[in-house]
Amino acid sequence: MSQLVNAAISADKISDAFLSHAKNSFLKDYQVEDFINACCQPLRKSIRINTLKISVTECLKEFEQYDLVCTPIPWCKEGFWIAAKNLDDENGTTKCSMTENSSVLGNLPEHLQGLFYIQEASSMLPPSALIDSPENLNDVMILDMAAAPGSKTTQLAALVDNSGLILANEMSASRVKVLHANLVRCGVYNTCMSQFDGRKLGERLSGLFDFVLLDAPCGGEGTIRKDASALKDWQLSKVEEIAKLQKQLIKTAYQCLKPGGRLVYSTCTLSPEENQQVVLHLVAETDAQIEPLNDLFDGAEQSVTQEGFLHVLPQIYDSEGFFVAAVSKPKASEIDYYIATEKTPFLPVDKRTLKQVNQYYANHFGLELSNLKLCIKQRDKEIWLFPNRFEDICGVVRLNRSGIKLAEIYPNKIRSTHEFICCLGDKISEQRVTLDPQQAEDFYKGRNLEIESDTLRDGEVILTLNGHSIGLGNLRKNKIKNQLPRDLVRDQIRFAK
Repeated sequence: MSQLVNAAISADKISDAFLSHAKNSFLKDYQVEDFINACCQPLRKSIRINTLKISVTECLKEFEQYDLVCTPIPWCKEGFWIAAKNLDDENGTTKCSMTENSSVLGNLPEHLQGLFYIQEASSMLPPSALIDSPENLNDVMILDMAAAPGSKTTQLAALVDNSGLILANEMSASRVKVLHANLVRCGVYNTCMSQFDGRKLGERLSGLFDFVLLDAPCGGEGTIRKDASALKDWQLSKVEEIAKLQKQLIKTAYQCLKPGGRLVYSTCTLSPEENQQVVLHLVAETDAQIEPLNDLFDGAEQSVTQEGFLHVLPQIYDSEGFFVAAVSKPKASEIDYYIATEKTPFLPVDKRTLKQVNQYYANHFGLELSNLKLCIKQRDKEIWLFPNRFEDICGVVRLNRSGIKLAEIYPNKIRSTHEFICCLGDKISEQRVTLDPQQAEDFYKGRNLEIESDTLRDGEVILTLNGHSIGLGNLRKNKIKNQLPRDLVRDQIRFAK
């Protein structure tokens, strides 16, 4: 009976062409039934706690108010599968509704604060494989070649604790905007963004990066549990076509790598043409050396290939299908460096303006900008903060939405930005206003607030919830004008009751 049921399921969701290809290339006979059953199951929801803003222990404690069960993800100590507890009420057993869909999770105040990121568990594998040792990472250069929407970039930023520099590249202009929004929400300030076809980065960025992540565009075969149509119209010719692009991209990614550096290649697809064959093509054409991932985490041996790659089928860890491979570049490799030619609109801040800015943030907020180890630049009336290694790449590629905009300068005042609060608000010791849940809900809905305080000065104030900043207000005579950007106003904000 189960064979008949599975045949019906596979005919509905999985094309015969794909299933035949899978059996001939990567799926063993004894795996077929489990594979099909897993593909037809809903995908478990998972989140990654953002340690740039909160500790794992503290965040899990906050989740207790939502009656969530958090199960650790083996390959990411900040990652958890989440499910609703069974709750008994007077009518019987019910379930908490917080995990019914991502939109509910996305409207939790902890998500809006950037305390966690809604991220599929398998997609946490590539950053974990790239930054396999947390030591000596203070000044590293990292390239994320296909970065949007930002799940892996924000994970990398947390792994290096906002140090060094991450260049997050994304070809699509609309996706760069989404990427920037996620970086700001998560308090990431060590990142610069570029908008290039990844294949064109090799010459300009040759040998610049200690780590390179290429989460390549792919056929998406592993996403069937959240996209029922992923395998319906599968064609081998499409797989072979995209594999050509992947081979070009991985070669460019390797070109960007420093001698002694590490490259991780990943996809959310399953066919060897887009996975093993792409990496082996790189190894055959360059001096790249495979770095086996057998010991990346407890249980990795269940998905490791004979080459040392991770080929994650959806039934192994009850996750999306995924592929991850790591290679290194020998220290003796030769590099041809590119001569910087790009001009930047960001200029050094003149001494008078720099003094004005430093004094304002020190006197008003108790924040010493010089302690942040960031590069301060000016563009017209705007003051920007960049990673210290910004100078290493600003003349090499044209940058887009890089660093964070700190403030705008006017003759008689300084006006701070929302992204400044998102990225640095928790480092501020003065002008902090603690909101209760109702006040915070009003703030997220775009409303002004009233408070009583004898310790706050009129002017800009940091609004906080449970000790973490949520935004900026302007205080005048016990009334706070809401400074939340209009595109961030939320009518469906959800607080625990």
